[in-house]
Amino acid sequence: MSTTLFFLVPIGMLAVVWSVCFVGCVLQTGGLAEPYSNNILAEPSLVAYWPLSDFPNSPPPAGAPALPPPPPGSTGLGTALDLSGNNHNGSYINPPIYVSGTTFLTTMGNPPVDLNPTLNLHQASIVPGDAFATGSKNLPACVDFEGGYVSIPWAANSPSLTDFTLEAWVQPRWTVMGFIWVVFAARTSSGTGFAISIDQQNQWQLDIGNGTVNTVINTMVPAAVDGSLTYVALTFDSATQVLSLWINPASDSDSNNPPPPTAAWPPSPATITPYVAIDPTQPMTFFIGAGDNQHAQTPRTQAGGAGAPLVPFQGLIQSVALYNTALDPTDLASHFENGAG
Repeated sequence: MSTTLFFLVPIGMLAVVWSVCFVGCVLQTGGLAEPYSNNILAEPSLVAYWPLSDFPNSPPPAGAPALPPPPPGSTGLGTALDLSGNNHNGSYINPPIYVSGTTFLTTMGNPPVDLNPTLNLHQASIVPGDAFATGSKNLPACVDFEGGYVSIPWAANSPSLTDFTLEAWVQPRWTVMGFIWVVFAARTSSGTGFAISIDQQNQWQLDIGNGTVNTVINTMVPAAVDGSLTYVALTFDSATQVLSLWINPASDSDSNNPPPPTAAWPPSPATITPYVAIDPTQPMTFFIGAGDNQHAQTPRTQAGGAGAPLVPFQGLIQSVALYNTALDPTDLASHFENGAG
C-alpha cells in the first residue's frame, strides 16, 4: 500500500510527487542483482556521481585536474571522488569557526549549527542497497555534515544542464525549525541554476532561475524531521517545462493527474535554456551540503572576510548523482527501490 500526492506551486507545470510507504507495505525489489552504485554508473546520461564514501585526506585520481586550495581559514579534508569518470571531483571543506558579527549569525540569529563546523567522513552507509559486494565500484559510506560542505569546481568545458536530474539520499538531523538547510546547489552569482533545500518550515524548497527570472518554490512537501532516510530527486524537462520533485518514488505507487497550472513560468519569453550555463571566463562552483554561489561572497564564518557559503546542512548525505536528462519515473522508482534494498 502506498500513496502518491501531487502538489502544485506556481511555476508552470511543476509536478511534485511524494510517495510514502506506510506500515505493512512491502517494496517488490526481488533482491539486488548488483550494488546500487553500479546501477547509477550504468545510466547513459550520468554527468557526475559523488558517492561521498571517501576516506579522509584521499588524493585526487591520477591524471585528474588539480583541485583549488581551500578558502582562507578553511581546511581541506581530501577529495570527494566523482565515480563517473568525468573528473568532476570535489573537495571536502571544513570552514573556520563562526565569529561574532558574521553575516550568518547576525542575520540568522543563533541557528542550531555547531559554531565550529566540521565534516565527519566515511561514516556508516545509509543506503541499504549499496552493500559492498563482489564487482562493486564503491565501498559504501556517507558523510556527516555538521556545517562543513563539499565544493565542486565546474569547468568551462563542462556540459550545460538544460534538462537535468539531481538525486541524493539524505537523513536530516534537526533541533529546531527556522533555518534553511541546502542539500545541493548549482547556481551562478547571477542566479542561473538551481538548488534544493529544506526550508524554515521543514519542507522541501526549490530555487531555480535563468539569470533573469528567479523563483523560490515552497513545495509544501514535508521533509523527514525524525531522522528517517529519504531518497530525493529533482528533475527538469525543458520540452514540457515540468520541474518535478520526487520523494521515495516506489513503483507500486498510485498514479494521479496533477491539476492544471495556476501560473506560467517564466513569464516571457518562455525559455530557460540553459539553466546552468558555463561561462568560459568564469568557472563556477557546485556545493553539496551548503549554499550557492549567490552567497559565496557573503561571509558566513568570518566577519568582514570571505567565509563559507551560507545555509549549511545538518545530517547525513550519500550517493549524490547528476544527469543531463530528466530521468523518467520508472528509472527513479528503480533507483529508489534498488537503494532501499
